[in-house]
Amino acid sequence: MINMYFHTSDPAKNKMVRWFKRQHLSLQIRNILQKPLSKAEITKLFLMSDNGTDDLLAQRAKATQALALGDDLTFNEMVEVVQAHPQILKNPIVFDEHSLITGFNLEKVGVFIPQKERKRERLSLFGQLYMADLI
Repeated sequence: MINMYFHTSDPAKNKMVRWFKRQHLSLQIRNILQKPLSKAEITKLFLMSDNGTDDLLAQRAKATQALALGDDLTFNEMVEVVQAHPQILKNPIVFDEHSLITGFNLEKVGVFIPQKERKRERLSLFGQLYMADLI
């Protein structure tokens, strides 16, 4: 199951939802301001990310800057800060059991398309290129 956490309905979130609909992929959407994340869910996000806070925290967001988070926070303290202030997270966060991405990046979002489908699409594109060379 592919999940999307968001806190504001910004263009990146809306593009992501439209992209998943066009790909006919089911997406479980959750507004984390209306239904806050548990400490276990926040911990899972950090464990899934490749670069921890760099991947998940919106460093330029006013909410993040207002908190003036230092580098001396423990992991548990960071989880508590995120739970208390979910708007410091990047928007949206999309993940499944294997992958996690933040924001809308067309190059990265393809990881959620099943491998067989990606291979079929690639072969179709190669076939079109081959036919174009013959004409």
